[in-house]
Amino acid sequence: MIRLLQELDRKSVLEYLYKDLNYNIFPIGDIEAFGFDDPIQSIYGEFDESGQYISIFLRYRGNGIYYSHMNHFNKEYLDIFAKEHFNYISGKSELMDLIKPYLEGFSGDRTYFCRASSLNFDHFKYDSSIKEVKTEQECERLYDLLSQIDEFGINKQTKEDFVKGKMLSANKMGITLYIEEDHKIVATVATTAETTKNAMVVAVATNQDYRNKGYATKLLVALMDLYINQKKKELCLFYNNPKAGKIYLQLGFEYIGTWDMYKKI
Repeated sequence: MIRLLQELDRKSVLEYLYKDLNYNIFPIGDIEAFGFDDPIQSIYGEFDESGQYISIFLRYRGNGIYYSHMNHFNKEYLDIFAKEHFNYISGKSELMDLIKPYLEGFSGDRTYFCRASSLNFDHFKYDSSIKEVKTEQECERLYDLLSQIDEFGINKQTKEDFVKGKMLSANKMGITLYIEEDHKIVATVATTAETTKNAMVVAVATNQDYRNKGYATKLLVALMDLYINQKKKELCLFYNNPKAGKIYLQLGFEYIGTWDMYKKI
């Protein structure tokens, strides 16, 4: 049986999702931040005959996430997919392999998935050049950087929409750190989907004119110190760039699997 979850399901679904903490970081973060009554998201659960969870599907804005602790996909979800319109759907690679045959008009990418619970950097000191995005003006300057990098697709948003979304998520979902030079933001890293136990690292970016200065590593070390050493939370991230992956692994991230995202063409 598959049904729409409600507030009374909060405890049981979070207990289920926390059993696979890192792979469920997005649905856990969305549930903890926005709950069950906000129209920006819907959460469905599939149950066996004894009432135990088999799988979940969460739609947050235009993004879908599917998870099951088994190698399992119930085709009854296809009716829900048709109703809960989304432009992206993602999950563990082995689960997305089961869904892929039903995703007409989507193309997919596979990335490496890593986690870190320790920082392999013994000489960290606070660097006053690292700042946190807190104002709309800083969000506007961040947009100017990220919109120059095609892989982020930020330029598909207006600056106004980006700033609005960033200010909303900054209060609930994570933080953004940056380095500025020549009166502009030249490097950044952020977290999203922050839960009570972990957070996802996203948007590691440096202006092409300011690369090879160690800015990305400096920001990552600061972020890892903040979360791992101070907040006592793990960090996760995706990567498909071997050069970037080498840096992540050197700092303390470890490979745990792969993750697929399918985008509507």
